[in-house]
Formats: sequence, structure tokens, C-alpha cells
Amino acid sequence: MTASGVHPGGARSVERRTLRERVSEWVRAHSSVHLPGGPPVLVVTTPRSGSTWLMELIWAQPGFKAISEPLDLRREPVRRVLGIRSFEALYAASSAPRVEAYLQGLAAGRLRFLDPSPRLRHWRPVTRRVVLKLLHGCEDRIPRLAELLGARVVLLLRHPIPVSLSRRELPRLRAFLESDYAAHFTAEELAFARRLAAHEDPLERGVLDWTLQNALPLRMCRPEWLVLSYEQLVLDPAPLLRRLAGHLALPRPERLERELPRPSLTTGKSEPGTAEVLRRESSPERQRYLVERWRERVSPEREAALLEIPARFGVEVYRAGSALPRPPLWHGPHPEGGLR
Repeated sequence: MTASGVHPGGARSVERRTLRERVSEWVRAHSSVHLPGGPPVLVVTTPRSGSTWLMELIWAQPGFKAISEPLDLRREPVRRVLGIRSFEALYAASSAPRVEAYLQGLAAGRLRFLDPSPRLRHWRPVTRRVVLKLLHGCEDRIPRLAELLGARVVLLLRHPIPVSLSRRELPRLRAFLESDYAAHFTAEELAFARRLAAHEDPLERGVLDWTLQNALPLRMCRPEWLVLSYEQLVLDPAPLLRRLAGHLALPRPERLERELPRPSLTTGKSEPGTAEVLRRESSPERQRYLVERWRERVSPEREAALLEIPARFGVEVYRAGSALPRPPLWHGPHPEGGLR
């Protein structure tokens, strides 16, 4: 260790990492050809909601390539190419033209640095459609982006409590409250959110973060969007897969059911018990576990109090006492009789 606190060879290590990143980006950008031939797909959701699973279901269709989290500013290549280095700046109204041009470049295949690795199962040498998984940004601009890109939108929701229990970071909570994004909320909503954000309770903060992220897409939701829930994708996927195939005009809808049982690339981020269940064959036990296990960790009183947070913003997709979304988010007959 030197007097400056830098380990000898540290600079060389950084240099090697940078070289590896550059080589990886070059391989990704030159290993396949993209010939746009169909509308791109925007999968809009929160982290830990099954987004990678849904993205991979779509990616398994002929001609697709997947671009995961193109607005995650925690990744240096994204910051460098986009030219924005903070989430506060990302949500600034003045950044909209830059963000739109960037996403247009990705959708059209002009920007290739986030293309999937050739080592991945669904990689193909020629692609014609793009599925973009948006977890970190532009929740306030989805209608504009859909129009600009000519994209089909799929909004994926999951109960805020299990999402919050499984998250380790909330990189945008401050940005939601301190950037131009905050202009979409009332003074009363912002005062409540800022008081809650100042608390040390990680679960309250997580549910608040979920609420702020999902409130705007739900308020702006268009009839032509497809809104799905993780819970139904696990428990009763058939109606969702039919709707997904029709909404996206997928050429091989039978592949959706075949791909559904495969664990996603992010299964390793799950807790050990959950990861083990994800590796088993599909079964009612596995399905119930994935949807309801979180209730073992949260009392009914705590559950009800946490769900008051989204209710303060008019987001009442989930109600206390049930792990399932309320109708009409559930497509087809509701397992609980549609009473909630």
C-alpha cells in the first residue's frame, strides 16, 4: 500500500479492467447484424419483479435481441455513451432529447455496446427486433418513447413488499424526489414521501421507491399497453402468454410456454431457498412458494401499514390480506373470486 492509499499495481488493474470492457464491447458490437424489421418492445418494470424472466421469454422468439437496463447509470459504459452521470440529470427535462436519441440508437441497432454476449443461449447472428428492459429511468416518458420508437409496451408489476424485501439498493429514491420527476406529484404527496424517505426503515423506503416508480406509468397507462403481473405469470400464465403473443405479434407463440419454466439469468441473485425452488420442475408447490413466501416475514399489521404507502398515491393494485393483484390487472377469472 502506498502513502496515497493505492495498492501497487492498482492503476494497472484499472487499466486491465478497462481493456476487458473495451474488448467485450467490441465483440458485442461486431458479432451480429441488426436489420430492423419489426416494432421494438419496451418492458417497463421495477427491479426484482421477474423482468429478466419476461425479457428472456420474448428474446427466445425468432429475430429478437435483448438489451437489458440501458439506463442503469451505475454502469460506466452507459454513463459514457449516454453522456449523463446521475439519475437526477437523467430525469431533467433538458436531458430528454439526449435520452431519446440514445434509445433510438439502441432500438435501430446503431448503438451496439449493450448487445448480448454471443455466449448467451438466445444470441443469434442476425436480429430484426429489439426488446429493451427498462428498470432505471424514463418512467415519466413511456408514452412519448412508445410513440417515438413505434414500440409495443409491456408493463410488468409485482407486489411491492416482496420486491422491497429482495432489494439491496435504492439508487433512484433521492432522484425521484429531488429532480424534475417530482413535478408529477402533488405538494402533499411529496411532503409525505420526503418524510418517509428520511426514515431508517428499509422496508418502508423500499415500498415508497416502488410506489414512486410505478405511480407514473400507471397514471399514464394507455389502452394499447399490456399490463401483466408477476403473480399471474407464475400462477396462471396461459392467459398472459396468449395476450403477450398477440400484443407483440410473436411468430412462435408456442415457444413461450416451453421457455416459461426456465430460470432466468438473475436466479443467482435470489435467496438460497428461492433459488432452489426456481431450479425445480414447475409445480403448484413451487408456484405458491414464489408468490407467497414473503408473507412469512411480514405480519398482517405490517403488511396493511406498508400498503398504505402506495394508497396515498392512488396506487391500489395490491390490497392487504392478499398476495395477488386486484382485478382488472388479473386477466381472466380471479382466483379469489374478484372480491378484492
